[in-house]
Formats: sequence, C-alpha cells, structure tokens
Amino acid sequence: MFRASLIAIMASVTLIAVLAATFSHLARPWITVIWAAALLLCLVFERTRYKPELTAPPGPDWVATNEVDVDARGAVRVWYHPRTGERAYVRESST
Repeated sequence: MFRASLIAIMASVTLIAVLAATFSHLARPWITVIWAAALLLCLVFERTRYKPELTAPPGPDWVATNEVDVDARGAVRVWYHPRTGERAYVRESST
C-alpha cells in the first residue's frame, strides 16, 4: 500500500516535471524530470527483501547461520550451502 502510494506520487511528480520542462524555456526543469524518473524507476523495479521464504530447512547439506531477521510476522533464519554459496531464507515457527 505504501509502495503503491509512493509510486503514484512519483508518477505525478514526474508528469508535472515533464509538463513544466516542456512548456518552460528554462533548462532546469529537465533536471527534476531526470531525478523524478530515476526515483520512479527505482520504486517500480525494486527488488524484494528476500528470495521466497521456505517453511522448512532446504536440505541436509545446508547450515543454519546466526543471521536472524525479526519482522512483524516472526523470525526468518538464513541458511547457507557451503559448497555453492547459495543462501536460503526459512521462516521459523513461532512455537
């Protein structure tokens, strides 16, 4: 919801900046267009915080790390595969 609001605001700012730059004889509004468009693109194409979360450890070769992130839904532990270097995110049960 918050992200969608930010995207709507930045789209509006970008549109206003484009209109101001188009109907103005000054070069400065184009700087605002560039920055507004860059921020809008960052919001639209931002990456998610984690890869998809798993509900169980990925396998016997994986090692649990000390990295735990706590959010409103509980804790997410990072698991590491020593041979490949891959990381997996496992939602820990709240019990």
